[in-house]
Amino acid sequence: MNATKEHTSDKSASAPLNVLIVDDSIHDYRSLSVMIGANSDNRYEFDWARNSEEAESKLEVGAYEIVAVDYNLGLEEGSEVIQKLSANYPASSYIMVTGNQDPDVYKRGIRAGAVNFVQKNKECGMIFDRMAQYAVERKRSESSLKMANASKDWLMSLLETDLATPLFALNQMLSTTYKEAENMPKEMLIELLDTAYQTSCEALIATKELLDWGRSVRGAMRPNLAMVDVSGCIHRAVRLLTSLADERGIYIAQRGVFDFKAYCDERMLSTVLRNLLSAALSYSDNDKTVCIESVVVDGHLSLGINSEGSGIEARSYASLFDSKGTDSESCSPIERQSICSIQVASHMLDSMGCSLEIRNDPKKGVRFTFKLPLKFPMGI
Repeated sequence: MNATKEHTSDKSASAPLNVLIVDDSIHDYRSLSVMIGANSDNRYEFDWARNSEEAESKLEVGAYEIVAVDYNLGLEEGSEVIQKLSANYPASSYIMVTGNQDPDVYKRGIRAGAVNFVQKNKECGMIFDRMAQYAVERKRSESSLKMANASKDWLMSLLETDLATPLFALNQMLSTTYKEAENMPKEMLIELLDTAYQTSCEALIATKELLDWGRSVRGAMRPNLAMVDVSGCIHRAVRLLTSLADERGIYIAQRGVFDFKAYCDERMLSTVLRNLLSAALSYSDNDKTVCIESVVVDGHLSLGINSEGSGIEARSYASLFDSKGTDSESCSPIERQSICSIQVASHMLDSMGCSLEIRNDPKKGVRFTFKLPLKFPMGI
């Protein structure tokens, strides 16, 4: 069946709110849409679905700020429909419409996920307008809060991989040097001190990057593209994470030729490598191998990082790509940290015009792959 669409007349310059009315009566649908349009200075665009199945079809392909669900849908109860739809399509706000004045009906609707309810009477159009505007503002606030929490998770990921890791490595090296200095050959002592110095430089650079990150918003990063020594970035990432790998008996192997210069942002590439290598370690079993591989393909350097272990759990893996707003709050802190590390790396690669590919087997391990161009693009 083709759904009917109706439009209110233009009343303001703002974009109209898209409203899906779920009601088994087309007469009630038309009456409600007319009353809302006649009692509001705001613009609305209405669409109709007669049951939950039609509503799902509409929500699958369209964006609706408001979904108004009648309580009595014949064989279905409105609160059950709201519960089902709000779980699968959380981007919309839900309002229950009813002619029933039973308080228990209102409570069931609210518990199911409705932001409010509207009674069917001559004033319902004006009341619905107020409820709809409130629902939209509430959803915007929730989205802003979710974005703030996501930024916090990203920041914590960078703190873990870019700052805590080099500081931990520095601590381990200084502890070893302090305990064994008297018995160490001079050459080994100098080498350890040099490594400690280089690690402290990494920590200072990471601190500056984190301060810059804290002053920016997600998506505001602009790459400084140039020809970059890839082997140097890989060497620094491996050196920073070797201490953590050694604690679990994990060997970080390198296979292939890395003595190339690729067109990218050196700071971003370093962060990508640290985050992906850190994630690979977390998904690797003890006493296994994490391998960094390289191969030249069609003028690009393809870099792969493989882990041997349990891989990414299905729940965590889904949260990396879910476009319907599912987040990783149900994951453990370690899982959430690894997810954020992958998301940070993916975002930075996107900023450089590259993309991250993930091949995951929850029983065997995970492989991260991305490609970097080996020369300047034409016209640069």
